[in-house]
Parts: sequence; structure tokens; C-alpha cells
Amino acid sequence: MIKGIIFDLDNTLYDYNAGNKIAREKLAQRGSEMFRVSPEEFLRVYDEANQAVKARMGASASCHNRMLYAQGTVEKLGGELVTLAPELYEIYWGTILDIMELYPGALDFIKQAKEKGCRIGICTDMTAHIQYRKLAKLGLSPYVDAIVTSEEMGVEKPHAAMFHGSLDKLKTKSHETLYIGDSYERDIQGAAGVGITPVWFVADRPYEPRENVCTIKSFADKELYRLLES
Repeated sequence: MIKGIIFDLDNTLYDYNAGNKIAREKLAQRGSEMFRVSPEEFLRVYDEANQAVKARMGASASCHNRMLYAQGTVEKLGGELVTLAPELYEIYWGTILDIMELYPGALDFIKQAKEKGCRIGICTDMTAHIQYRKLAKLGLSPYVDAIVTSEEMGVEKPHAAMFHGSLDKLKTKSHETLYIGDSYERDIQGAAGVGITPVWFVADRPYEPRENVCTIKSFADKELYRLLES
């Protein structure tokens, strides 16, 4: 009997890729005005700052911190750091928060799972603050029982600690828990590695079929509801 369901957040409950594209366009437009460079040049510097943070931080939540990307960009291009870096940060995440929507059927599935007594967890590679803002914006606050972020755990998926931490918070066993995520390497292999039944959510993205992995393109998929009933 399934007693718990753990979700990845970005590109699983909402389309992060689509939001990221629009957010980068708005960031480039504002950055061009701020620093009097072309939008392309701004993004080049921003992406260099991104890569520098990742190289310095390694696989940690901080490597995703857009404030650090913004800080590095302002340091390179000049300007009032304390004012401009937070503005760039808010342009990026504010844009995504404004346009983000749950994938169709996600809320219906979560509601049905809750009606059956399932506990709902979120397991995500990111800093905690922005993930809480996303969950609130998506209207999921009343349904989430536990949240585990890589900032909290000090490691990222597919490290087993992320999944064990989620199970501990949900107070469920691995064999009675589902994990739904979009990344085969981070989510599916990570969950399977600790005995959790994984569900690979691919939406409309291209993917290479894998044997013995439940793969769904929407939250209305009958196989997902079959697993819920198992």
C-alpha cells in the first residue's frame, strides 16, 4: 500500500524550462539597460558568473543561487552591487513566479493521493527559500507534509541522503513510497537506489525509453493511478 509520494519540483510539478527561457530574456533586457551593453553581452557575462559559481561550489545548493550569479555579473560589469544584484535576482525569479503553473492534472492527482491518506513530500536540489516561494505560488501549501532541499542536506540528488531524509520526514518506508521526478540520473536512479518506486515524468520532452521504469507524460496517466492503488 502506498503511504507516501515524493515529488521533485522543477520540471516535474511545473515547467521550469519554459519559465527560465522567458526569465533570461527579461534579465537580458534589464541588464542591457543597467550596464549599457547588448543583451547578448550581458547574458555572456551572467553565464560566466554562473559557471564560476558552479566551479567554486561544486555539487551543492549554493551552486544554484541566482543571487551569486547576479553578484558576479555586477562585479564584472560595474555598478552599485548592493542595489543591482538583488534587482537582477528578483527579475529572474519574479518572472518565473509570475508565469509558473502546475502541470495539468498534478493537483488532481495530489488531492486524490491525500484523500487516500498519502503523505506528500518535496525533494529538490535548490536553496530552500525560493522553493518555498514556488510551492506557495503553485497553491501546494495545504498539501505538502515535508520538504527536503539540498541546502538542508548538504548534498544533491542522486545522493541517498536526499531520499532517506525525505522518507524520514514522511515517516514512510521505501517500499510504500513513490517518487516522481524528471531527471533519470538524479531522480529515477537515486530513488531506485534506496528502494523507492520511481516514476519518470517526461512531459513533452525528448527521452530515451528505459526498461522497467514507469514513464509518464502527464499526471492523468492511468499507470500513475494504478500505482497509487497498489
